[in-house]
Amino acid sequence: MALAGAMVIGPRIGKFKKDGTPVAIPGHDIPMAILGTIILFFGWFAFNAGSTLNGTDLRLAVVATNTMIAGAVGGLVAMLYMWIKYGKPDPSMMCNGALAGLVAITAPRAFVNGISAFIIGAVAGILVCVSVAFVENKLKVDDPVGAFSVHGVNGLWGILSVGIFADGTYGAGLNGVQGAVTGILYGSTGQLWAQLIDIAVIIIYGFGLSYLFYKALDAIMGIRVKPEDEIAGLDLPEMGVLAYPDFQLTPVVYSDGVLEKNMKSPEVIDDTGISKGVK
Repeated sequence: MALAGAMVIGPRIGKFKKDGTPVAIPGHDIPMAILGTIILFFGWFAFNAGSTLNGTDLRLAVVATNTMIAGAVGGLVAMLYMWIKYGKPDPSMMCNGALAGLVAITAPRAFVNGISAFIIGAVAGILVCVSVAFVENKLKVDDPVGAFSVHGVNGLWGILSVGIFADGTYGAGLNGVQGAVTGILYGSTGQLWAQLIDIAVIIIYGFGLSYLFYKALDAIMGIRVKPEDEIAGLDLPEMGVLAYPDFQLTPVVYSDGVLEKNMKSPEVIDDTGISKGVK
């Protein structure tokens, strides 16, 4: 749904140069993003281990442990990947890596052991970094927080991992199916086929229906705000109050990829994002 919405609504103003090269639009408060990630991480224990509301099932201890392992390893591997590839650890991608690990372990959480949880989280940490770059550089889709890479790509990886890493120690009789949930590494191919069918349904039905919905909504009433509101920020136009009153807002006009401040002596910023001085 995030990918479909981002494709239909289009990139933010100034996100891509004329030649299609993406321009980084950094977040305004990385420490707050890290705090949000920690809160999400903490909530994931209730989300995974407590989501069945079955406190008498001691498997919840395995679920909680696997959740911690995959999330922690996902963040670590994403940080190391960015550090090795670009020379600096990227805090925002570290957060995305942790969330990717948590997303990936959500489907197989009760059916895999700790070693498998480690592997699932490690793969997720790499996948999210590769996917963010691919979506931006190759697909030319503006996904501001990497939602599709975290939840879409690694959600699918998590679903697939059930059919690979499930060790057959849990899930007997689940959904009316005889025998425990067992992946291909432990001698069963049936679960892998089930997971592949699940993935196909999500891609065809989930993405397809979402894309059609967004296209219809865009044609009927429009889903993009006015350019001047996008530049000023949506706090005032949408909510009536400023979220960041310490930021001075100035009217701006975008024309043919060039940003001009609407003042007596407009400052021109070319499509590389570099100021060319006062015109």
